[in-house]
Amino acid sequence: MNRDESIVSDFACWAVAAVFVFGLAVLAVRLKEVQIEDAADYGYANVRQSVRRVQTDGDRGRIIDRNGVVLADNRRSISIVCNAAFFQKRTWEATAAAICAALSNAAETVGAPSPLTVRDIRRHINQSLAMPLVAWRDIGDERLARFCENERELPGFSVLESEERFYPQGSLAAHLIGYVGRDRGESEAGDEKFNFYLPEMRGRSGLEIYYDSFLRGVSGERKVLVDARGFAMREWTVVEPKRGPDLRISLDSRIQRCAEEQLRGMKGACAVVDPRNGDVLALVSSPGFDPNEFVPRLSYKLYSRYAGDPAKPLLNRASGGAYAPGSTFKPITALAGLENGFSAGERYYCNGAFILGAMHLRCASRWGHGPLDMRHALRESCNPYFCNLAVTVGSNAVIRAARAFGLGCKTGIDLGVDMAGTVPDGSWKMRMYGERWYPGDLPQMAIGQGMLLASPLQMALVAGAIGTGRLVVPRLKLDIGVRSERLPFSGRSLDVVREGMRMVVDGGTGRRGGEGIAVAVSGKTGTAEVGRGENRRKNAWFIAYAPSENPTAAVAMVVENGQSGGVTAAPRVRNVLAAMFGEKEAAEDGRR
Repeated sequence: MNRDESIVSDFACWAVAAVFVFGLAVLAVRLKEVQIEDAADYGYANVRQSVRRVQTDGDRGRIIDRNGVVLADNRRSISIVCNAAFFQKRTWEATAAAICAALSNAAETVGAPSPLTVRDIRRHINQSLAMPLVAWRDIGDERLARFCENERELPGFSVLESEERFYPQGSLAAHLIGYVGRDRGESEAGDEKFNFYLPEMRGRSGLEIYYDSFLRGVSGERKVLVDARGFAMREWTVVEPKRGPDLRISLDSRIQRCAEEQLRGMKGACAVVDPRNGDVLALVSSPGFDPNEFVPRLSYKLYSRYAGDPAKPLLNRASGGAYAPGSTFKPITALAGLENGFSAGERYYCNGAFILGAMHLRCASRWGHGPLDMRHALRESCNPYFCNLAVTVGSNAVIRAARAFGLGCKTGIDLGVDMAGTVPDGSWKMRMYGERWYPGDLPQMAIGQGMLLASPLQMALVAGAIGTGRLVVPRLKLDIGVRSERLPFSGRSLDVVREGMRMVVDGGTGRRGGEGIAVAVSGKTGTAEVGRGENRRKNAWFIAYAPSENPTAAVAMVVENGQSGGVTAAPRVRNVLAAMFGEKEAAEDGRR
């Protein structure tokens, strides 16, 4: 080999060596990237392929009344579940068939057919294969015992323990407390969504929905290891769920129960508030329902039965009902007159009817009351007197007085159902009915009839405001701050109305509302006529506050299809007040 050939040969060797070394370097760099730098990413991808993240819900907080009585709690719920991995076959159809056969066999042991259909099983296999399939939900002790005795003969089945809502007082304050349902969770953990969400308890009505985010517990996390087909192999808890806080409310269960007993078998409502701070002591709507029937799920059949009931048991009449207040509105008309120059001592002669053009508004006294001043007009609930007073001072004065008591606006109660009611005026009537305001509209409103509407809760606040001189915002959650404002009426005007309302109970139309009560009671009856023709009926009202000096309780009750406020509603309010303040004989015995 000559010198030139030797040089070429050496160059070729060096070139090959260089290429080889370069290839080794590239390989080393890639190995470093794969085995060291990208190891976490590849490991994470592998985990994502084999691990499923499950969000678990925390226990819901309790609802407790002001005296520590538990109104909403949680109870242990036992379900029998099927592990699909135990029955897996080569095809999905074969797996579904195996589960169906196993369920039929287990049903004989449990003593109840499974509610699952073939469609349910196939859906579970397609969408939630890694999760247990609930075969029997919320089983009783007898079926649980039968299953446990024969568990070895039922491979692939196990017991799953969870929490369900429970209302230990049954139907007590059902409209106020509300009920819950199960919903799919929506929260996320970190940058990645959960693969599965165990259904969470979510509020559906009442306090359960208004304070849902407060009562709801903190979610936890569980991980499930799955095989290549997606069947669960092993699971473990990553984050334990946490219980939600308890909700302490102003309700007094003893007063609530008494008020509900007064309305049992009737359609109506009652509201009891503390006029000093707005605490809602009772909020009754009748008829009611038992929220335990809605747990663990509200079936379509049950909901249809309630929704189709003409008595409307799901309606919260106390804060969501709109009623003509009848004569319970007359104290407001009286204040409108007093603040606009009408003298409390001026007498009006009642001859049994108020006539304005073609309109005749009759008095409860067929032959009239004769001459009456304002206090005695309140005592006797004289329609012509207050119709004349309203026409004398005008629509604007009466409307301003009504709105000063919060009528026509929502009360601000911390509850989803809060009816604003209606205080009509010319613009409202034109907007709603396309008609102008007629002279006859004012006398109707002055006696609580016509287009005027209010809820029992609003009228309880009206009674309390007359007694204290301040209108409060009602509250249910005890640690909410007190909100109130002074009424825009003089102390002299308020004293006249207070004296008249005291006379209503002391020998007037509402005398049955304070009989035998250990404290002085002031109130006002009302009988509102609603409907026409064959549907014409009366709603009986009574509002009151007690004690008459420095009141600590204000009550409003309406009974649909009643006889009159004095006969139907007043005695029932009297029983509520007796439960709160006691009766005279008992009080006297205590002093002895």
